[in-house]
Amino acid sequence: MALFCQMDVTGRTETDPAADRLLRNIVSYVSDWKPSARRSAIYVGEADGAAHLKAAGFAPAAYTPGKLPADAALIVGPGGMQSLGDQAQAVRDWLKTGGRLLAIGLNSAEIRLLAPDIQVTNQEHIAAYFEAPVAASSFAGIAPADIHNRDPRMLPLVIGGATVVGNGVLAHSGNLTFSALAPWHFAAKQPMNQKRTFRRVACLTARLLANQGVAATTPLLDRFHLPVEATKPEQRWLNGLYLDTPEEWDDPYRFFGW
Repeated sequence: MALFCQMDVTGRTETDPAADRLLRNIVSYVSDWKPSARRSAIYVGEADGAAHLKAAGFAPAAYTPGKLPADAALIVGPGGMQSLGDQAQAVRDWLKTGGRLLAIGLNSAEIRLLAPDIQVTNQEHIAAYFEAPVAASSFAGIAPADIHNRDPRMLPLVIGGATVVGNGVLAHSGNLTFSALAPWHFAAKQPMNQKRTFRRVACLTARLLANQGVAATTPLLDRFHLPVEATKPEQRWLNGLYLDTPEEWDDPYRFFGW
């Protein structure tokens, strides 16, 4: 594992109790850390969803009818229930035996096919507040900023039959987790309001998958021992750190001396 600390905890001119405590906590955490069990990912749904997951560093296999592996995480995107067809009951039985399922951006009809006991209402979503989830939660590491939608639209929100987070844009029932926000449904380039929503919802989706035990790859660690070639323009930071190309106006206020 790799842990990055941006705080200045070493090289202090005097003893700093807060820095010492933080450093001890970091060392203790790294010493005691144990990797969690990894799950293979399987995706079913529209092609844009598979492309987004691949760009984010995940490598989900395509769904094929049949028995799902017990240690797999099934990701169901829009249109996925049509592909599952009459396998919905088999999927529900699989969840009871330890399988994990993350439903992203499904409409009301698809949610009811997947989980008939879940109650859903179509409602405009902009933002919602919820307390910080506990570490063992399916929503650990997720904050209200991740579900802030700067492009208000009607979404199917869970209102019953499951544990609801915020206004129902997130919910879970056993090993079944719902997210009404699909990052690939928001523009990654323009306009700016959708770009920011895309970035936050992309982080949300990656965090949800990580909490399900699905691992992603990144070239970042390999680059620590691969020096930059002085004769070539440095552009590799565009691959592996961003899902869209940063632009000058991503931070317009840096030019102002406020």
